[in-house]
Order: sequence, then structure tokens, then C-alpha cells
Amino acid sequence: MNDNYFALERKQNAIRNTKWGIVEKILILLFPFVIRTCLIYKMGIDYAGLNSLFSAILSVLNIAELGISSAIIYNMYLPIAQKDKAKICALLRVYKTAYLFIGTIILVFGLLLMPFIKFFVKGAIPNDVNLYIIYFVFLFNTVVGYLFFSYKNCILTSYQRIDIISKVSFVINTIIYILQIVIILCIDNYYLYVMTLPFATILINIVNYIVVTKLFPDYKPIGKIDDITKRELKKNILGLLIGKIGSSSRNTLDSIIISTFLGLASVGIYNNYYFIITVLNGFLGIISTSIVSGVGNKIIIESPETNYLDFRRLNFYYMWISGWCLICLLNLYQPFIRIWVGESSLLPNVSMFLFCYYFLMLKQGDINSIYYQAAGLWYYGRWRSIVEAVINLILNIILGKIWGINGIILATIISFTLVYFYGSSITFTKYFKNKKLLIFYFDNIVYMIVPFSIGFILYYIFSYIDNNMNIYIDFLVRSLVCLIIPNVVLIIIYLFFKEKREYIFELYNFVINKIGGNKK
Repeated sequence: MNDNYFALERKQNAIRNTKWGIVEKILILLFPFVIRTCLIYKMGIDYAGLNSLFSAILSVLNIAELGISSAIIYNMYLPIAQKDKAKICALLRVYKTAYLFIGTIILVFGLLLMPFIKFFVKGAIPNDVNLYIIYFVFLFNTVVGYLFFSYKNCILTSYQRIDIISKVSFVINTIIYILQIVIILCIDNYYLYVMTLPFATILINIVNYIVVTKLFPDYKPIGKIDDITKRELKKNILGLLIGKIGSSSRNTLDSIIISTFLGLASVGIYNNYYFIITVLNGFLGIISTSIVSGVGNKIIIESPETNYLDFRRLNFYYMWISGWCLICLLNLYQPFIRIWVGESSLLPNVSMFLFCYYFLMLKQGDINSIYYQAAGLWYYGRWRSIVEAVINLILNIILGKIWGINGIILATIISFTLVYFYGSSITFTKYFKNKKLLIFYFDNIVYMIVPFSIGFILYYIFSYIDNNMNIYIDFLVRSLVCLIIPNVVLIIIYLFFKEKREYIFELYNFVINKIGGNKK
């Protein structure tokens, strides 16, 4: 292993990870979109709903992962910086053992749940589908993700070499996705389609294992961690376990409740809208995934004061991009759904507005979450996720019965909002400490009001466009306007705020230097 090659150069690694992250995200978001479209048009919306339902159920079972990967990676930052190979190997052994145990637990509980699967589906299911066989394939796909060498991926993540994982996934997934499209369009067999899922998972894990073993031959799952590290791991894993309950309860519970109350078709329609948010989250996730290891390393070697300045700067850039995405959502959501899956799959505008608010609300916590994770504060926020999950479940049932899909989206928004303020404060009270939390809240209020105001003004203007306009031309015009106007207006508004003006000038100088060939 060449230690100089794998030196923790935060900016270089972040840029490299971002480049390959974009390539991988384009693949894993574009192809599933094409595959979902083929499923809907070739087989029907019920099949897409079936996919969403079983993915949701298995996401709940995945709570057993406990967030061990995040805890292990956090504990690897310091030994990697100190080149302590013995401790890294010991942590790797813990990771391997834990994943074997988790895979077994998911398999057992998944099989115990199997007899009750029929109760999660209201109304008819496709005639040529056996619910239990399809569910078992989805379950098997989840289990093999733990049993086939995936534990070694934490080394690449800790060394900020996520680009290697992206390259492997890109090659294998491209082949698998093309195969899935051929199966759906030419063979028209849902069983063959779902069988490709575990095959892809196994292949990716095996190739990643070979690559990591070649690049890091000295890192093997051997040795024992010391008692201090063991106690710290247990504490962080407990916090992550409870924390994961909250995040897993959002879309997963929504899909399960919709299927139980309204049927597979409604799940399919709901998840068409949610899929768009997932795509945006995926691209924005490239940013957070690419910088999280760098932030974790910087937290080890830099002061909270320095990291706080970086935090505010990152939050501004991230929320600028998120605000632009929000404006695009408000004005392109319905036209895109109309073109994609047809008029019959449109939800009311109220539902669309709720999805938009939900999207931006989630984004407001992302940069805070990066520092929360990098500083290892999971234990302190454990109870907020339990509260969120309980409130979400209760409101889902109550509001879902009253208002259907709108009630379920609203339930998720309410439950998330109620715990948002407490969750955000943890990073400030436990890490940044003396920094002003109210400034963070004020910033995010600005990041909420400004893009929504611009978005609704554009929405109001577009509402006067001739309704007889061709839907493709309408979408093209809206897209061109949303591409240019919102960012110009956002820049003008943010220039009135001193700190934000400085961030804009910093970005401007950075771009000019890059264009001019200045590598500094």
C-alpha cells in the first residue's frame, strides 16, 4: 500500500469522489427511472407499487444494521491519521462479525414476517405474481448485502476513496440495468427481473472485496479492540440504532400505510412523486457523501471555531442549490409527471406543494447532519428519532384515514418538524458549543422563505400561460426559465446579507481562478 497515494488530502479526495459520484448517481438514478417507466407501461402501476412496498418493508428490517458502518468509520479516522494498522484491523474484525450477525438477524425476522405479507396489501395483486416468492427474493437481496464481503468497503470510505466504490458499481450496475430492461420489454417476466437484484449485489461486493484486498493487503479482520474503543462503539451504535429508526420511518412507513389503506396502485403513484425527490436527494447526496470523511478528519485536527466557519459556508452553498431545486420542483413537478406517466397519475397540486415543502425541510438538516455524524454525536440524539417514529406512525394512521395520501405526507412533515429544532441543537451544544444556534435557525428561515417566494411567483406567472400549449413545449419553456431566472434572483437577494455576500464573492473568485488555470 502506498501511504502517500492514499494520504488524506481532503480537497482532492472530495473533488475525485464528487466526479465519480456524479457519474454513478447519473447511472443509478437514470436507469431506475427508465426501468420504473418500463414497468409501469409494460406491466402496470401495481408492479411498481409492489417494488416500492417490499423495498419499504426491507428498509424497516434494515434497522438491524444499527448504523454500525458509521460508527466504525468514525472510529477509523484517528487510527488512519496515526497509521495505526493494528487498530484498523481490529475494527475491521468487529465490522465483519457484526455484519454476519446482522445478516442472520434480518433473515430470521424477514422469514417470520413472511406469513403476514398479504395483510400489507389492500385489494387485488397482479395475477401472475406470488407475493411470498417475490418478497423472499427481496429479502435475500438484503441479506446477501451483509454476508458477501461488504464489510471491507469501510476502508475505502475512511480513506475518502468512495470513487473506487463508484467505479465498480458503475460497471456492474450498467450491465445489470440493461439486462433488467431487456427482461421487462422482451421477456415480460417479473420473476426474472427481481432475480437480477441479488445477483448484482453479490457481484458488486465480491469485486469490491478483491479491489480492497489488492490495494490494502495489510488490512485484515484480526485482533481485538481495546476496552475504551469498545465502550465508545457501543455508545455510538446505540445512538445510531435509535437514530436510524426515525429516518427509516419516513418513506417506508408512508409506503406501507398507503398500501394497507389504499392499495398497490396508490403506492405506485405516491412513489412516482417520491422518486423525483429521491433523484434530487441523490445528486445532492453526492456533495454530502464526498465531504463527510473530510469533515470527520478536519474535526480531528482542527478547532471547533474553524469548523464552524466551514459549516456556515457549506450550509449556504448547499441550501442555495437546494433552494434552486425547490423552485424547479414547484414549477416542473406536475408537467413532468404528466409527460412521464400520464394525466391519470397526477396528484392534486396540494400534494405536490406538500412534497416540495418536505423536500426543502429535509435539506435544511443535511449539512448539520454531516457535522453531527462526523463528530460522533449519535448517542445524544437517540431519543428524538424514537419520538419522530412514534409520532409519524400515529399521525400516518390518523391523517391517512382522513385525507389519504395528503394526510400521510402531512404526517411525515409534522413529525419531522417537531424533532427538527431539538436535533439541530445537538451539534451546537455538544460540539460548536458557544456558537449561536439562533443564527443557524435564522439562516434556514431565509433559505426557506426566499426560494419559496421566488418559486410561487414563477408558479403564479406560469399559471397564466395558455393551457392549450403543447405539454412538451410548456415543459421546455418552464425548464429554461427555471434554469436561469431563479439563480440570478437568488444571487441578488443574498447579496443584501453580509456573510452571504462574502460567500458569493469567494465562490466567484474560486471559479475565476479555475477558469484561469490557477490550481491553488
